[in-house]
Amino acid sequence: MSLFKKLEDRVHTIPLKERIEQALFRLNTQKAKLEQTSMRLQQRDKEMFQRTVGAELSKDSSHARLYANECAEIRKMAHIVLSSELALERVILRLQTIEEFGDIMTQIAPVIGIVRETRGRIAGVIPEVANELGEVNDMLSDMSLETGGVEGDQNYEIQSTGGEAKKVLEESGLIAEQQMKERFPELPVPGARESQQQQPKTAVETKVPVAVAVAVSEAGAEAEIPRSSTLQRPFEDRLLEYIKSRNGEISISNCSTDLSVGTDEIKRGLERLRGDGKIVIE
Repeated sequence: MSLFKKLEDRVHTIPLKERIEQALFRLNTQKAKLEQTSMRLQQRDKEMFQRTVGAELSKDSSHARLYANECAEIRKMAHIVLSSELALERVILRLQTIEEFGDIMTQIAPVIGIVRETRGRIAGVIPEVANELGEVNDMLSDMSLETGGVEGDQNYEIQSTGGEAKKVLEESGLIAEQQMKERFPELPVPGARESQQQQPKTAVETKVPVAVAVAVSEAGAEAEIPRSSTLQRPFEDRLLEYIKSRNGEISISNCSTDLSVGTDEIKRGLERLRGDGKIVIE
């Protein structure tokens, strides 16, 4: 005798398979309602988004902020609806498997958890759907208890399936988040255009043109130029090489970073090199 027949004879006058079909019908009906609600929310968001952009272009930051906040609230609702829709789709697929193969205990327990959690999430958005899901959840709970009556040692398995239900809901939420990015354009930041226009331009540091003066002897070799202090030569030599590598035009701030020396020391080094006659600052 099949499992369905055992349950039919021992517990309920309506065959278990028929009750699964009823649950599937009601779940598909609620899923369709969620799809319609999702489309209406998307249309409403589109209207608010266009108003946000229009207010931004008109430099009406107060209304732009108002419309943008409304868009944000609409998108919160849309995420709940979409993730609930995806969760119900998983429930429907699981029940179809149960209907075909009759593996009640290992399949229906996580389904109950998903329906219960989805009902809680959607209650504040679409109470009608939440109420219907509550009735479906009662139907599924009855089936679970009846199956437990036949296979009493499997009660522990029902208790341990909360993790699977939670995983399904988390996956549905992640997929919904990705689809939200595809369906809803990124909101402009109210007032960003005005602040960008009013923001003062950052001063650009002028590069210092430096001509490197090299004294050459009659024999063609570099003539030694008097030095102000031999203790300061290593840094000044590095600075002079840096100037040569930049073709005689340097930025003091960049030079300070590249040589790991303060800007004041760079300026003093330039003055010493100029005093030694090694460079000419134009």
